[in-house]
Amino acid sequence: MKQLATLEARLARLIENVMIVLFLIFLIIVVTKVLMRPFDAAIYGVDELVKIAFLATSALGGAVAISRQEHIALTVFIESLPRGLTLAFYILGLALVAFMNGALVYLSFDWIAGPGRNIWQPFGMPQAYVFVVVPIACGLGVLFSLVKIVLALGGEVEPNQLWMPRD
Repeated sequence: MKQLATLEARLARLIENVMIVLFLIFLIIVVTKVLMRPFDAAIYGVDELVKIAFLATSALGGAVAISRQEHIALTVFIESLPRGLTLAFYILGLALVAFMNGALVYLSFDWIAGPGRNIWQPFGMPQAYVFVVVPIACGLGVLFSLVKIVLALGGEVEPNQLWMPRD
């Protein structure tokens, strides 16, 4: 169980670092766009890079939120329940999150197959190369949900910390 928790934490940290890099790219692009006006020079493909960075950051952010236990939870009723029911609702909630992410993975294949063949201008690459981040991130959401379920069933998570983010 400890190895699973360590692996999950390292994977989440890796994804967070990727998101930091994407956010830095976004900041560089914003600064470039602001400086473009006074110098009357444009950088080729900047608008498309912003869209790619936003899509990837948004998709990966959902998976990291699951890992860090920062997903949406209404704990008013759950906190007053006995430990067994609290654990059951926690697992049910994570199972629903995993199911929804799994459904998005399944549905994204048709979504990528359609417009994914279109060429993304100005890079000259198929849009599927960019869109593939959505099923990857949703697959990570499923993985993190299942890992949290296993850790909860294994007793690695205290019931009073089930819905709260780690510090």
